Amino acid sequence: KLARDWYFVQASPSDERARQLPMPDELLGELLAYIVAHEVGHSLGFPHNMKASSAFTVAQLRDPEFTAKWGTVASIMDYGRFNYVAQPGDGASLIPRIGPYDFFAVEWGYREFRPGAEERGLAAIVARQVDDPMVRFGDADPGEDPARQTEDLGHDPVEATALGLKNLARVADYLVAATCRKGEDYELLRNMYDQLVNQRNREIGHVVSVVGGVHQASFWYGDAERVYTPVEAERQRAAVAFLVAQVFETPAELTRADVLDRLEAAGVADRVLAGQRQVLSALLGEARLKRMAELAERDPGAAYPPDEMVAEVTGAIWRELRGEAPVTIGLYRRNLQRAHAEHLGQQLERRGGSSDLPGLARAELDRILAGVRQARPRAADRLTEAHLGDMAERIERFLDPRGASGS
Repeated sequence: KLARDWYFVQASPSDERARQLPMPDELLGELLAYIVAHEVGHSLGFPHNMKASSAFTVAQLRDPEFTAKWGTVASIMDYGRFNYVAQPGDGASLIPRIGPYDFFAVEWGYREFRPGAEERGLAAIVARQVDDPMVRFGDADPGEDPARQTEDLGHDPVEATALGLKNLARVADYLVAATCRKGEDYELLRNMYDQLVNQRNREIGHVVSVVGGVHQASFWYGDAERVYTPVEAERQRAAVAFLVAQVFETPAELTRADVLDRLEAAGVADRVLAGQRQVLSALLGEARLKRMAELAERDPGAAYPPDEMVAEVTGAIWRELRGEAPVTIGLYRRNLQRAHAEHLGQQLERRGGSSDLPGLARAELDRILAGVRQARPRAADRLTEAHLGDMAERIERFLDPRGASGS
């Protein structure tokens, strides 16, 4: 079921066989063969290698010749799943297969050497990792190293996710036709809609990890000058810009009436907000901001400062407050703004002495409150006016719990 569900939401735009459920046995056999090969790898002693899914570029993942040879990840022991980067018409392979790292690992673990030659021979094998990223290893580390994530694909998470979201929009277009049959209930539609939501959240999470990210290469002294290399500041800024556009605006593929009218009377607003909260908590988390602050202190000219990122998020979430035009704030945006203010307010209670988060949160709440007060007289409808009034009171209470006036 997992193989069917994930192949449908990840790869069906590029495989017509998967756009109609149930899938043909031939296709399911291919998916199960991949899973079996992965488990055989464990029986040979190989752990999960989560760095392998970041070894290929987006161009390689869309290349029929390259993917026919190496599949979609550098190791079948990664959790790369299926090729959600490939676009219809690319002709790229969609299912992982035994990759460069797997041949490397088999040679390391099982090659025989002449007496006295093993130590030198093993050293020569492992030395390939210095120059060839396709044979490097990494445990899962979604919080720090964006190249060591699960369920991701490609060297550039922003570029890969942009293409992945295009495919999810395509899946949403034929979701009803693929899952519904006359005389049957909507259980399969519900299942696949939930899978669509989950896949979107997974791909968005890969982009979040770029912000404040640090690549780790397990080099020893003499192999390279450094083990940890921060993600370039411009790549981090591009990731935040992508999240602003894709997360803080309402995703059309999740709010389609042709799907929701068959599944529920209400609930999509909470579902959208849950995904937005997840991103907010990750972006504005203490560990990420402390890491960004340390990197900025170490190399100010090359770093992406945490205060810049926090201000960018605030500006995007409260964009309706800018300018002089009448203000209208819709349901999904009201929910997001409440969640953002609540998250910032919670940070004021932190008592640790090594984090800038409380100070940054207070500064952003002051800025939001000033904008809310200026925008409230320009509210174009009663719901917007009520929302801004409520936000003013809540933020005042966050900033001064004992002296909030309710103005």
